[in-house]
Amino acid sequence: MIIGQKAKPSVPPVNPGTYMAICVAIYELGEQQLSFKGKTRYAQKIQFVFEIPEERIEIDGEDKARQLSRTFNVSTSKASELRKFISSWLGKTFTDEEFKAFDTDTLLRKNAMIQVVLNDTGEYANIDTIMSLPKGVKASKPEADPIIFKVDEWDDALFETLPDWVKEKLMNSTEFQDSHAPTDEVDFPEEQPKAEQPREKEEGVPF
Repeated sequence: MIIGQKAKPSVPPVNPGTYMAICVAIYELGEQQLSFKGKTRYAQKIQFVFEIPEERIEIDGEDKARQLSRTFNVSTSKASELRKFISSWLGKTFTDEEFKAFDTDTLLRKNAMIQVVLNDTGEYANIDTIMSLPKGVKASKPEADPIIFKVDEWDDALFETLPDWVKEKLMNSTEFQDSHAPTDEVDFPEEQPKAEQPREKEEGVPF
């Protein structure tokens, strides 16, 4: 192997195009550290996972629908990608007050039309745009069990059922770091004063 060469994904990406999809998971990832152009900041993150019924994959001998996700910074700004995404998904222009009061939990199990594009290397598929189902198209039910995980309402049992890549993101949040920091006190032995050592006579320096 070539040191530093990234492993390519073992599963071919979803072909670019437009697909009917269903939101099957919403992960409130908490406050995550972001680095850009040498600067570091923190932002609340949320991730939506969509099931694509017409795209199939075999996992452990089972035929399952492919899934794609998209992650956003949580922001109420009119220019925010999250606000644009949800507005396009629902076909609705929000007032500032409406968007601040919007509950993302209501998007679970909701159908959509998503446009999938490939990254510049063609190795990964990404959700580019989203819109509501065309009029007359019947909504589908999800195959996977829908799930919502909130980092500030931590549930150990539910956490253990999540994919490893989601667990890793959640554990990187400042909320997880704060709530799972060690609380046990550690007793360190008191440092004993060292015995005074006799000074050696320095040449030319009287005692």
